[in-house]
Amino acid sequence: MPVDTSSLPCQGQTVCVTGAGGFIASWIVKLLLEKGYSVKGTVRNPDCVNLMLCICADLLDYESLKEAIQGCDGVFHTASPVTDDPEQMLEPAVNGTKNVIMAAAEAKVRRVVFTSSIGTVYMDPNRSPDVVVDESCWSDLEFCKNTKVFN
Repeated sequence: MPVDTSSLPCQGQTVCVTGAGGFIASWIVKLLLEKGYSVKGTVRNPDCVNLMLCICADLLDYESLKEAIQGCDGVFHTASPVTDDPEQMLEPAVNGTKNVIMAAAEAKVRRVVFTSSIGTVYMDPNRSPDVVVDESCWSDLEFCKNTKVFN
């Protein structure tokens, strides 16, 4: 049954979701649409998404991000490069995030939300399960390499 969005306070607002084909992003897109937002989703490869219209954008291509974010009220940044070598992920992830922030600032976006996977903080066999995980906790890179959790 379609959701009636005509009386929702977010009617007329547009949100960009980077990496819209990913698991977390696809749920964000679903929830935003149910709440009445218009959504611009970005993907690296538009062939991988067949359920929605997406904009092809590369995190390292500032102009493509700028075009995707232009006219948006908010941005959910969920996209991140994925490779078998975690050390090759860091620089593109940082530069891609900088591009999102700069494009959002230039477009005068009101709010930017960054997301991450639990994998960035959860995989540390030396951490007690009773410890509250926060921004000071990171997965143990050597453990991830040895167990090949990136594959």
